[in-house]
Amino acid sequence: MIKIRVVAFVIFTLWCCGFRSVCFADEPRIVGGGTVKEMEIKYQVSVRSKASDQRGFGRGHICGGSLITGNTVLTAAHCLVDDRDNPRAASFFRVVGGSIYRNVQTENTFVSDVRKIVVHSKYKPKGFLNDIGVMILISTVGSNHPSLQPIPTSVQIPPAGTICRASGWGSIYYDGPSSDVLKAVNISLISTARCNDASSYGGSIVQGMICAGNMSGGEDACQGDSGGPLVCNGLLTGVVSHGVDCARPGYPGVYSDVAYFRDWIIKNHSSMIQNSFLLTGLCLFYIATMYIVDSRR
Repeated sequence: MIKIRVVAFVIFTLWCCGFRSVCFADEPRIVGGGTVKEMEIKYQVSVRSKASDQRGFGRGHICGGSLITGNTVLTAAHCLVDDRDNPRAASFFRVVGGSIYRNVQTENTFVSDVRKIVVHSKYKPKGFLNDIGVMILISTVGSNHPSLQPIPTSVQIPPAGTICRASGWGSIYYDGPSSDVLKAVNISLISTARCNDASSYGGSIVQGMICAGNMSGGEDACQGDSGGPLVCNGLLTGVVSHGVDCARPGYPGVYSDVAYFRDWIIKNHSSMIQNSFLLTGLCLFYIATMYIVDSRR
């Protein structure tokens, strides 16, 4: 009987630990767009410096982000690192959503501190490779919140020419002031081949990146929009990453490809992390139970 218990214990422990291991520049803003109506874009959040925001609500805005589960925000990796490109502590940040106003708290404004951040392990600031990160919030957005709800993520890139929507509180022109009200712009997806043309990015657009904008200029994300959403056909398709100036002819905006990073996102978002904690707890409970049973023999 003891041998059977030992074998069962080993198998269960290996299963638990194996599963747990699985669970465990350019800063663009909206140029050429229009003001968003209240409750029109429910997934957009503002990623902020908590200390700066406590000195004046709205002053802490750093980047945009998208709510993808009740307590998970998808954003850009470069929004989550310091000047030396090291990940900041989760306590540095707060996340705000539920209102189109950056500087005003309304009855629907949602504010949460951050429990954990995850920056892609292969993020490279030079070239903005793997420019993706997630934030696990301490508070959870309720399913009945009227103006803040998760957005589903894309499983594949739509074809070039698809009209998508970028949004944020970033600058309305290069080196200009940030917007006090959420703005959005409709832009087209541009093929990687066209974006990599010698007259454009010249080959620097690689896997994990997509281009969107207007090759003639005039419509783009800009400083302060980084980390924010690019939504195509109702699905989160891109994360604002980088570009050359803002709305510059020949240089559309570059976004991290959500579909390309889908497995990484699933591995690191909150529900998977919660599952890992649950399984760890079950493992410890099983170990303690077996120890008590065997000690009484």
